[in-house]
Amino acid sequence: MLLERLTAYARENRDGFPAFHRDREFRWKLDVSTDSDGRLLGAPRIERLRDPDTPIRGVLHAVPSSTRTVGIAPHLAADDAQYVLGWFDDTTNPDRAAACHGAFVQLIGQWARSVPADIDPVPHVLAELYRSGAVAQLQQPEDLRAKDGVLVSINGEPAYTSPSVAEFWRRCVETRKGSGRTGICMVCRQLRPLANTIPGKVPATLVPGASNDAALVSINERVFGYDLVAQLTHTPICLSCADDLMVGLTGVLSSGHTRTSPGQDTRLAWWVTGTDEPDRMDLVLDPDPAEVDALLAAVHSAQERTDRLTGRFCWLAVAGNVARIMVREWVDIALATEDPDAVSHDTNVLAWFRDHKNTPRYPAPARLRDGTELPAGRWCHSPIALAACLGRWDPATNRYRSFGTKNADRPDQALHQLLRVVVLAEPVAVALNAHLIHRIRSDGHLDDLRASLIRLALTRDPRRRKDTPIPMALDDTRTDPAYLSGRLLCVLEETQRAAHRRPRPRPGSSGDGAPAEVGEGAEPARGEVNSTFGDRFFRRAVDTPRPVLLQGIKESAAWLTKIRRRDGDGRYLFHKNRISDIYGKFDNNSPLFPMRNTLRQQNEFALGYHHQRAHRTPTKTDTDQA
Repeated sequence: MLLERLTAYARENRDGFPAFHRDREFRWKLDVSTDSDGRLLGAPRIERLRDPDTPIRGVLHAVPSSTRTVGIAPHLAADDAQYVLGWFDDTTNPDRAAACHGAFVQLIGQWARSVPADIDPVPHVLAELYRSGAVAQLQQPEDLRAKDGVLVSINGEPAYTSPSVAEFWRRCVETRKGSGRTGICMVCRQLRPLANTIPGKVPATLVPGASNDAALVSINERVFGYDLVAQLTHTPICLSCADDLMVGLTGVLSSGHTRTSPGQDTRLAWWVTGTDEPDRMDLVLDPDPAEVDALLAAVHSAQERTDRLTGRFCWLAVAGNVARIMVREWVDIALATEDPDAVSHDTNVLAWFRDHKNTPRYPAPARLRDGTELPAGRWCHSPIALAACLGRWDPATNRYRSFGTKNADRPDQALHQLLRVVVLAEPVAVALNAHLIHRIRSDGHLDDLRASLIRLALTRDPRRRKDTPIPMALDDTRTDPAYLSGRLLCVLEETQRAAHRRPRPRPGSSGDGAPAEVGEGAEPARGEVNSTFGDRFFRRAVDTPRPVLLQGIKESAAWLTKIRRRDGDGRYLFHKNRISDIYGKFDNNSPLFPMRNTLRQQNEFALGYHHQRAHRTPTKTDTDQA
């Protein structure tokens, strides 16, 4: 099915691209001048080609091309310098360069003999050029390498645009790559001449891990083939489909619907077939909360989706190994279905937004007591951002280490695995979840991104009871011990901050008595407390909460006393009741606090801590105290 989808993509998007051609970068041009009768005028010129937008790069041209390994196999009208000019460098064997040049000249001669000069004079001009010996008189530029691409042109017009090129080159490829057998092609299911090898490759720049241009199907040694048979003997593909296959794969991997990041070993691509309706991946990768809410509302209103019912969503994840392409993931599912509970791209995307949606630390713009302006947080995130939060947090820059950065400590397949969660509605991999907790404990940092990923892991946990949903915001009725432990740690931390906060002016004093803009969950003003209880013990509490919380409750007595003496009974009772309310929710028939948390409990602990910290509780002002 993958081969069928790729060939179909090529036929729909080829746009006149000739068979057995591919884009290649050319840094040099061999230009030949002729008169109106096609006779040579002077010596040919070797000129440098530069991309006007990127001068250090050459110019791309779609030229005749087919795969070649160690053998000598010239391409038509444009090729390496060793083929076109016979030039070599210090990394090239001079004898091999001479053999390559001889094969190229021979191919030009065969091309000239295949077509009369009055129909296509181009091959005859080139044949005369090489017979004249003018090419041998050219001086090789010092910076020209043997494998630099050289484009052959006549009076400035590329020779590969000649009208006889496509047909002659097709016959050449059939001779080189054909098996000499006729059979049923496994892709188009037609009786056609079968290929011996795949005639094209994908540029190495499109395949992470590939050091050379890579092929999707390569059986060049007996050990790789079924029944120890080399080539495509047991993989019947006709030459036309073999070419379409690589054109389609190159087109898919070079389209705008792809994602890869430095340090990640997989390239991801997706497309829709069978309809003009778009997929939802743009919204997934750059979610807008208003658009997400509108999408969720549209599903609940059961809007007509007949235009999407005929489409298929295709998803491909590839990596490279030298010159071979490894398919890590292939998905072909319906774009939409009549049954909203059936598997489809639309339902999986909706599930993604529902399952990771989580309350941000600051649901609305806020201003801290030290004057710092904080923008509103996001309820939903892209998988790219969630993959980024699996890396190391850098407190110096207040951001996560970039993809590919040294010591980022981010799994190589983080982005791939999270996009699998989106596309296939899979649970979060246990290894990925464990790494997230490891980074939270190591960094001592829990933010909106990591909290959303934790909620996603808990929601998709196969062991979760379906009647116990994972809350998006603080759930005061939830009695899970780990969740309550996280909430309690946060409340203890906020109580300590309140105890060390600067005294607030009472009514009638010289101060204005205005309440703070941010509630009890806010960060303290600079200098009020250097290191909170949470700063010191959060890392340990995620794993072993019992000793930390018992110590915190013991220390809270002094904090509460300080609040009572300074701010009065109102604030004292507010903080004391918050601790007592959470403490009273623990089951008295079981150990009060978990001694050591499992991975699920660590998730619950972190989520409870985040929800409590994000919860805005109205505080009593001094005017409440009579």
